[in-house]
Amino acid sequence: MPRQPTIDNSNSAQPSPSVSHGRRAIALAALAVALATLACGSFVPRPTPVPRPSPTVVVETGVEQQPTATPLVALATSVPTRVVPTPTFTPTPVPGTELIVGQPARVSAAQGLNARKTASVSGERVGRYPPGAIVSILEGPEIADGYRWWRVGNNELSGWVADGDADSGEEWLNPKVGSTQPVNRAVKLGDEVVVTVGAGGLLKVRAQAGLSSPVEHQVPENSQLSIEEGPVDANGYRWWKVSDGGSVSGWAAEGNSTDRWLTPLE
Repeated sequence: MPRQPTIDNSNSAQPSPSVSHGRRAIALAALAVALATLACGSFVPRPTPVPRPSPTVVVETGVEQQPTATPLVALATSVPTRVVPTPTFTPTPVPGTELIVGQPARVSAAQGLNARKTASVSGERVGRYPPGAIVSILEGPEIADGYRWWRVGNNELSGWVADGDADSGEEWLNPKVGSTQPVNRAVKLGDEVVVTVGAGGLLKVRAQAGLSSPVEHQVPENSQLSIEEGPVDANGYRWWKVSDGGSVSGWAAEGNSTDRWLTPLE
């Protein structure tokens, strides 16, 4: 057989070992970049930093700054000056020198003093205070019909009374109560009384209320007694149990239709 010719490939275009090695390195580098991109996500460019202003440098010059004076504002001369008035005080009258609401007074009218519903001479009469009676000033004064009126009262009566007659100068209601004195009015429980049987007379004090009870004491004129119990009506008289705080104790009649034998002190 004829012999096949030998083919020499030494001159064909085969890459050299060094070239193949370089290509492999580039491929590996590209693969690493691709893997890193996949691992980190898509590539986002960083924002461009905004430059901050440089801080202002304060240079101490050593010169002390003088404060600037605030200019004064001139006030208009036409503005009036406010004048504050000085308060005046009305002195409170001393009790016993003037009639004052809340203070006592004594009826000084010789015939007693009428009490009325209203502060007027035409007001309805509700009663009469006897001479020397002590009353409390409740309200007033009111000026009507030429008189000055006060509303007064005690345990038995209250109403409006005139305190005097300016034309004649008579005083009917006096703020000076003074010491106790007899008052011609009915006796009531708790009163201090004086015996008023007349000069040389004697008040009979009995063991019980009534003319049939025995007389235990006889008390002279102007003796002072305390009313402790009563009243009891018997035999046409009103009886009260009296005592002088000592040896005298018993029942005595207040008086008869014309005379008062026990007179209250106020």
